[in-house]
Formats: sequence, C-alpha cells, structure tokens
Amino acid sequence: MAKKSKKKTRPPARRGTKPANAAGKRAGSKKKSASKAPKRDPFAPVAVKTGPGMSPMEIGSKLVADFNAGKMHLNEMWSPAIVSIEGVGVSQAWNGRKAVDAKNAWWASEHTVHGASAEGPYVGATGFAVKFVIDVETRSTGTREMMTEIGVYSVKNGKIVQEEFMYRAG
Repeated sequence: MAKKSKKKTRPPARRGTKPANAAGKRAGSKKKSASKAPKRDPFAPVAVKTGPGMSPMEIGSKLVADFNAGKMHLNEMWSPAIVSIEGVGVSQAWNGRKAVDAKNAWWASEHTVHGASAEGPYVGATGFAVKFVIDVETRSTGTREMMTEIGVYSVKNGKIVQEEFMYRAG
C-alpha cells in the first residue's frame, strides 16, 4: 500500500493580504530603511515670499509716487478680491473690488481734498505701509482738517490683497 504524502498546505490567503514567510511575518512587512533627511530645526526661520508679480517694494513705491502726482485711485494694483478695512471710528471692512470701489466713490462724493501727500513706503516681507497727510473738507459739515493716516498693505502675487487704514487715537 502506498503511503500518502503529507504535503503541508497553507490556508488560503485572505484577499488583500500577502502570504506569510517562514518566520510567520507577512511578506513585504519589513520596514524599509527610510533615507534619513537631516532634521530641520523647528525654531529656524523660513523664507517668506509673496509670489510672482511686483514685489511689495515695487508696488509701494508706485503707490507713493502716483499718489504724490495726484492719482488718488490706484485700482490696477488691487486684487479682484481686495479687502479694505477702515480703522478707529469706522471699524468696518469692504470685501471685493465692487464693494471697495463703492466705498471710494462714496468717500470722494462726501469730501473735497485740498492737498495730500504720501511718505514711504515702509517695506516688510509681505507688504508695506504708507503715511498719508490729507487736507480734507467734509462737504456736509464744511469741516476742514489735516488728516493723518497710515495705510498698511498686504501683497500677494503682485497685487494688493488687503489695505487697512489706521488713525491716531484720541
């Protein structure tokens, strides 16, 4: 009588798994040695960029030069998604080009500018600031004053994405 050969059989593998090797570990489960990249110092500075297009220095210099030449509206430098924020006493924001255009049209209809100058730009990594001095008269009241404000501008991809006007408290 012939002996039956006792062949070891493996149980069928479960779907999505790899068969175990002789040591009982799943094939491919060995940790691959990752290339060891040098650890970055978590406290080290990182580069700050505003993207392609004009830099904060270029936009700020153009804004100041144009303003001092009497060009009050510098729309070509604004992003379509511009946010304009007015400071103390107003504390409101206008979002988007149409809203900012409407705000500026209202301001121009309510005020007469007798003279104005801009100083700067004071340039940072992501934007710039400008000091404005404006001799302005409010038409409805006849009040005339020398208004000083600081405009702080954020730049991304060569356009102003936010402007915020700050006034002296008091």
